Amino acid sequence: MDSRSSGSTRPLVFGHRGACGYRPENTLEAFELAFVQGADAIEFDVVPTGDGQLIVSHDPWLSHNTDVADHPEFAEREREITLYGRWKVIDWFSVDFTVAEIKTLFARERMTEQRPGSAKFDDQFKIPTLDELLAAPFASGKTLILEVKHGNHFATLGSQFDPVPMVKAALERSDWQARGMKFIFESFDFAVLSALKKALGGVGEYVFLTEKVRLPEGETQVSAEMLQRVAAEFDGISVEWALLFNPVDEAASSAQFGEPSGLVADAHALGLKVFGWTARAEESKYSIEEYYHSLVSSGVDGIFADQPDLLLAVLAETDPMPTPVSVASPRIAKL
Repeated sequence: MDSRSSGSTRPLVFGHRGACGYRPENTLEAFELAFVQGADAIEFDVVPTGDGQLIVSHDPWLSHNTDVADHPEFAEREREITLYGRWKVIDWFSVDFTVAEIKTLFARERMTEQRPGSAKFDDQFKIPTLDELLAAPFASGKTLILEVKHGNHFATLGSQFDPVPMVKAALERSDWQARGMKFIFESFDFAVLSALKKALGGVGEYVFLTEKVRLPEGETQVSAEMLQRVAAEFDGISVEWALLFNPVDEAASSAQFGEPSGLVADAHALGLKVFGWTARAEESKYSIEEYYHSLVSSGVDGIFADQPDLLLAVLAETDPMPTPVSVASPRIAKL
């Protein structure tokens, strides 16, 4: 995709889990609405089922965004797992369901208090499979950003739950090439993203996800070494806003965020694209305009937005921004 780092003057706008500020996330209806609103791409997540297919869902547990808890026939499937040996989760899990069983569930808004408008669509939409999304007419000629969720976790459950070959098989079943579709693949797991790139033979672009809580112990910013490693393997890095701005003294400033941290310039100097997440209108402290302008000031190439239309409206009213000069910082120049 064209982006700020390749000469464009504005960041691309990605519908995060579709236009999930208006429709329950990761549904076909949310994805189509994002494109109707003008999003440059949609982002979505995939997790495997017990019969070896991929459904579009942010989490491997199902109660956050479906009505599974209201189904007495599935009551006994609620169980506890330990994720990555660290987090205990009690819920219903996708690997314990077949696609046919998933299709008896309905999608629900997870942020009901903040998004009552979206919650009005509860129990109206189904949970799509990856195959269904790839076949959707609105996806023709569009860019899809596919995030593999918890790939390492699923691989430990057995090869039948490894999402990498499932993604490959789904693309091979699809007519995406004839329909002019493009892909960006993301994962928080470096090894999973590398395996996906190898399996797909270089189809699309590959962007590594990270956030503060995933950095090595004692580190608060993405290191030069990490950027070098990402640049050697992938096309970009996608990070939370906390890594793109220095902390702001809110007592001394009304600004939503502080000054850019320098991560974008460092990444651009290595040829990496940079994506930022997530733009949520509900998180604006002062005004929608100031909030979005703050995000754009980071210089990122793309922004994941829950309300793509609001971000696009602000961008449309703003004079074209100059392309940030990607000058290597001292820590990069020394390498």
